[in-house]
Amino acid sequence: DVAGVVADVAPDVDTFQIGDEVYGCAGGFLGSDGALADYMLADSRLLARKPASLDFAQAAAMPLVTITAWEGLIDRANIQADQHALIHGGAGGVGHIAVQIAKAKGARVATTVSSDTKAALALDLGADDIINYRQESVEQYVQRLTGGWGFDIVYDTVGGAVLDQSFRAACKKGQVINILGFNSHDLSPAFLSGITLHLENMTLPLLTGEGRTRQGEILRQAAALVDAGQLKPLLDPHQFTFDQANEAHALYESRKHIGKIILTHA
Repeated sequence: DVAGVVADVAPDVDTFQIGDEVYGCAGGFLGSDGALADYMLADSRLLARKPASLDFAQAAAMPLVTITAWEGLIDRANIQADQHALIHGGAGGVGHIAVQIAKAKGARVATTVSSDTKAALALDLGADDIINYRQESVEQYVQRLTGGWGFDIVYDTVGGAVLDQSFRAACKKGQVINILGFNSHDLSPAFLSGITLHLENMTLPLLTGEGRTRQGEILRQAAALVDAGQLKPLLDPHQFTFDQANEAHALYESRKHIGKIILTHA
């Protein structure tokens, strides 16, 4: 992820000018230039103008998680205003954005959290219903919030056993979105309920070169939501400079952060 000021443009680029403030998820995969540098060579299709209401640190927190949430909920599941959505990990990176996008689309949103602090954050982001997964089983919260019917859309931002729980939480012919499909799972519960499973991987345009224009479009639309007051990033209170990258990684690995970890150029 990156947010910064355009320093130069190629002759064939007409979408940006020198001095434009931009943001995007534009590299750092398979040897491509990353953002931990004074200057970054970026494909203009992967960038959009920074939301005017955010500073650079806030804007830099948004691209990857916003694209992931957007592609899953809108491009894949086509979320609608009359639907009931469950977002696992509502105070996490993708989760906190997914809660807000689902609300912006008019859906009723439930989310799982692990503490009262994270519950308060999720409510502030617009969640309608809070589930402390340490205190309620899947069957209990499905009964409490849906009368046993299940959720129209379940977004699993956690992976592992949570995907199996998501199949149990979804309604008949519901949709489950997963962003961490690295484990083996029994798909029979999903089959018996006629569930559609979407495996969301936002890195594909970076890896293949295909679909990059769409990601720039998503960031432009997301910026409009931000400036309309319907979408905001959740930043960890610890911020680091580029020369403190090791400390930033240590915080991430400690799992003690909340929201996105930001590094700023000194």
